[in-house]
Amino acid sequence: MRKLLISTAIIAFVLCSVQAQNLDQILKDHYKASGQEQMTKIKTIVTNGKISYVAAGMETAITMYQARPNKLRLEADLMGSKVIQTYNGTSGWIYAPAMGLSAPQEMGPDEIKVVLQQAQFESPLWNYKEKGNSVELAGSSEDGSAYKVKMTQKDGETMTLLIDKKTFLISGITSVQVMGGAETEVNISMKDYKAVKGIQSAHYMATKINGEVMVSMTVASIEFDKEIDPALFEKPSTE
Repeated sequence: MRKLLISTAIIAFVLCSVQAQNLDQILKDHYKASGQEQMTKIKTIVTNGKISYVAAGMETAITMYQARPNKLRLEADLMGSKVIQTYNGTSGWIYAPAMGLSAPQEMGPDEIKVVLQQAQFESPLWNYKEKGNSVELAGSSEDGSAYKVKMTQKDGETMTLLIDKKTFLISGITSVQVMGGAETEVNISMKDYKAVKGIQSAHYMATKINGEVMVSMTVASIEFDKEIDPALFEKPSTE
């Protein structure tokens, strides 16, 4: 019995070691394929494209400004008026007259969590240890085309990332977010990668909520290191 237990323990140890080695190699290939080293040198990003609100049957142009550290501004048109979301690295606001927000409204903690994810320049898996997160290999996607990497963040929240087995680029992210006071599963699919200054960037993203596509974005252009006025990330002007 003792020999059986020892043998089982050895097998389990070997399997865990092999899995860790496989995960390390997957992450290295992912970092290289997605140009993470180059991305660390980028200071600003300006993205232009179209966003489709599938459920509402609406489509509009959108511009996203990003600057280090964690600064973000989103601009879109909705029913003839601007929708603006800003985050200056500490505080964030939403201004959307068409949605009844005739004055900038300060974002709450749950909204800021989502913004911080959007504001990241690098892959969520980049420098995960330094961020206090942990990762594990969780098998493959249902169709076998991607590795599933589960990341547990230092606050205990988790997300599962799909890394394509051929390209080693992220093809999907699944997480649980609080919407309307309730926890909701959110799935983001990413595809149509194109190189921008040697960095592979997804040019199409679709967001599913509870299994239904709610929003999709098609990217027309991405510009790196374009000068951005810092005032753009402050509280939106109502003028």
